[in-house]
Amino acid sequence: MRSDAGTLVEIFELGGDEMLVDRVDALAEVSFQNARVYQLLNSDGAIVSGNLSSTFASPLPDYLPAKDLPLAGEIHDEVTGYWLRADDVGPYLLIQGTGDHIVLEILEALGMALVVGYLAVVILGLIVGIRIGRITERRIAAISNTLAEVSAGNLASRISTTPKARDDLSRVSTEINSMLGQIKRLLESQEQISNDIAHDMRTPLQHLRQRLEKLRDSPTIRPDDISASLDQTEEIIATFNALLRIAQIEGSDRRERFGLYDLSEIIANVTEVFEPAAEDAGIELTTKVPGEQLEVVGDRNLLTQLLSNLVENAIKHCPAGSKVLVLAESTLAGPTLRITDNGPGIAREDRERIFRRFFRGEKSRNSPGNGLGLALAKAICDLHGAEITVSENDPGTTFEINFLR
Repeated sequence: MRSDAGTLVEIFELGGDEMLVDRVDALAEVSFQNARVYQLLNSDGAIVSGNLSSTFASPLPDYLPAKDLPLAGEIHDEVTGYWLRADDVGPYLLIQGTGDHIVLEILEALGMALVVGYLAVVILGLIVGIRIGRITERRIAAISNTLAEVSAGNLASRISTTPKARDDLSRVSTEINSMLGQIKRLLESQEQISNDIAHDMRTPLQHLRQRLEKLRDSPTIRPDDISASLDQTEEIIATFNALLRIAQIEGSDRRERFGLYDLSEIIANVTEVFEPAAEDAGIELTTKVPGEQLEVVGDRNLLTQLLSNLVENAIKHCPAGSKVLVLAESTLAGPTLRITDNGPGIAREDRERIFRRFFRGEKSRNSPGNGLGLALAKAICDLHGAEITVSENDPGTTFEINFLR
């Protein structure tokens, strides 16, 4: 109505009184079933044009019921009242009214839209729900079938996963695959331990039995024979203790004892302990650590055991005149520990096997030991989430341990 009043003001300014009266009459005539009402009053308050037959009391109300309006002709069925507005058009007063049926039409349109939208959402929801349900059912069936196969003894069975999937079932499937892989590795490890024990412990036990049988049949018992038997017994006990320690590290959660320790301090303590043994063997043992702290999260006793095994291993297998260096540095990924020597080195074909239990290379078979030191070092690294590698030092060997932050 405000827009129509502005248009009529422009018409009056361009065409004068006659054109204004004609245009108001035209608007009243084209108003279907009096959906819009018009009245043009002159300066004396007389009706000049429009479809309202009488004037209104002053002030003009904002809204009037349809029955109270002096209208000629039919009124739209849905019109129950009119909103009214008055505007000055030159010397004239223009009164306009708009039926409230537009509200009902809007409500009908909104109601229809809501009904159609609700039905569309329900139908689409059913379609999507059924689709997702079937996909989920297939994936759960795949998980169930895999677990059934594993229960039947097929430890190599795995759940099919998509690398980039991030939904809950994908995460569960990945964790189950990781768990099955860990179970398979543990079982293989136990099987390997059993085989290694059966293979490597048989010889010393047979030797001990032969010596004891000899002592039983001998009329006199020499102290040397008893000492040798005790030495063999101690060697067997030490081997079993090492196996138990490895099993404890691999099978129990010792992370509850983890703390924040300075790797430089651990290096200083270990090298101080092994310096006398290195001097007796004619080996130069040196360290190289940065001035700042190298903080590592872990078990202090196990970290000390790890470094001790590697330093002792280097001293044991290097000839007199060799050099052993313990080096530590800080990298972007985390602290790095290296134990290097210029000894005889490790054969290339043995580097992949030196961390296995009871493994001993050809160069170390005649030296004392049970082949469990490096296996223990590997178990400690795995517990701390560290990576241990062995490489050529040209000549000699380098053991490198990378601790991740």
